[in-house]
Amino acid sequence: MFHSPKLVAALGMLLLLAAAASAQNQPTTYIYDAYVDNQGTVNTCSAGENVNLNGTIRFSYQVTSDASGNHFVIKAASNLTGVGQTTGTNYTAAESSEYDSDTVDSSKDMTVELKSDLTSQGATAGLSLVQDLHITADTNGSITAEVVSNDTSCGGAN
Repeated sequence: MFHSPKLVAALGMLLLLAAAASAQNQPTTYIYDAYVDNQGTVNTCSAGENVNLNGTIRFSYQVTSDASGNHFVIKAASNLTGVGQTTGTNYTAAESSEYDSDTVDSSKDMTVELKSDLTSQGATAGLSLVQDLHITADTNGSITAEVVSNDTSCGGAN
């Protein structure tokens, strides 16, 4: 079987161009890390013990546009530790959630809930943690986000 070097080169170039075109159709992912530094919540399951939370919440988002407007897909992923201020009990949480929103505007402002199991590393029962997150993102890749409140209830994983 005879293969022309020009034919092989042309086919190779077509494959590279097709791969490049496919990559250009993928939306850019923008990333922002919000730091949680000694934010408090209360363990309502053990006489109101204060629990200090530390760690990060990573926000990543993509935006696509079409004739109907802009579609934002925002993911929040937590990686937290906590320490009970009376008992010294250590807790960990690592969860993620995705939030989708459509708008005709070039930016989206939203407040959402991120629910996590605050898992005890000792004999104390685990907690369910609900964090209210305020997020603002735009079509140019700018994002701001913060934790506006932390609430717990009994019953997280242990």
